[in-house]
Amino acid sequence: MAGMRSLILPFGVLWLTACGTVLAQSGNPAASEDAEMERRKILKAADQVDRVDQQVDKIQSRVATLEQLLDEVRQQSQSLKEALANASAKAAQDRTALLDEVSKMLAERKEKEKDKPAEKPAPPAKSSEREGYEHTVAKGDTLSSIAQAYNAEYKLKLTVDSIRKANHLTKDELKVGQKLIIPSR
Repeated sequence: MAGMRSLILPFGVLWLTACGTVLAQSGNPAASEDAEMERRKILKAADQVDRVDQQVDKIQSRVATLEQLLDEVRQQSQSLKEALANASAKAAQDRTALLDEVSKMLAERKEKEKDKPAEKPAPPAKSSEREGYEHTVAKGDTLSSIAQAYNAEYKLKLTVDSIRKANHLTKDELKVGQKLIIPSR
């Protein structure tokens, strides 16, 4: 389109110049002056058209560059989407594999615990302040039944009085949950 305008304007300038020359030769000075002004206007317009054509060319070049950049960004975006989808799929596979592994470990542990013989409960903890065992009174416990149980299990020679003295008791009344020191001697 720019090339078309640049072809039309020179022909217009030539035509007006020819017309002006004919009018100037006819001896009419006003017509000659008018023709010269028209020729200048056409030349000025031709210059403006050339500048506009140059600007249009620059804009078209910029548009082409921007279209190329846009295509590159679209390709990068697609690559990133694919990479994200792959990473997400890999994370899901890893999660599934970890869950399967943990499930297997738990099943193996349950099997081992099932096959293991029942362990004897650990003896009550010894008190560091006094030598002996700590005992928590349960429902139905009496000083006599506690002494008999520890004598049987730990081969002690406890008496009701030794338990009473070790715990500074004045009565035989015990409360459920109460902590007692059972002397080891």
